[in-house]
Amino acid sequence: MMNTLFLDRDGIVNVQIVGGYVESVEQFVFVDHFLDAMKMLRPLFKHIILVTNQQGVGKKICTQAQVDAVHSYMQMRLLAQHTPMDAIYCCPHLAAENCSCRKPQIGMALQAKNDFPDIDFRNSIMVGDALSDMQFAQNAGILPVHVGTICHPEFDEILSITKYHFDSLYDFAKYLDEKRRRGEEEKRN
Repeated sequence: MMNTLFLDRDGIVNVQIVGGYVESVEQFVFVDHFLDAMKMLRPLFKHIILVTNQQGVGKKICTQAQVDAVHSYMQMRLLAQHTPMDAIYCCPHLAAENCSCRKPQIGMALQAKNDFPDIDFRNSIMVGDALSDMQFAQNAGILPVHVGTICHPEFDEILSITKYHFDSLYDFAKYLDEKRRRGEEEKRN
């Protein structure tokens, strides 16, 4: 069992609204096979933690209560299949504020470590789709894994931080599940 899986939200958990923000539960749509991915990932990690920048709150496009409602809905769906996240950390600040909790800063990782002292960053993985996610992982000493399109405008810079790239969280989950199965077979033989 690995220690902690840190997940970005928009583009990893839910379909990202290009040029906008998820402002309500009605706009929150899980990415294809996300719930299936969580069924594979949940048994592999001691903790699964969401870390998300949500500057829509800082821009007054949505409220913290709206973001919390979206997260409550997400958790309800995950609880229904017995794969809940252990915690959700959200930075509502504007990028210009340069706060310590906004990725790529590691404030949310430190908050998670404070809440779950057994978190071991060296035995953890961060899955995200943005350069700031990869930098967050690198800054915290967490293994960065990129998920998403190779047409990302910062893809070359992302690849300079991580060699791990998958098309989706589901593909990453299948990779880890297969690796686990091979390990179990080797132990039996």
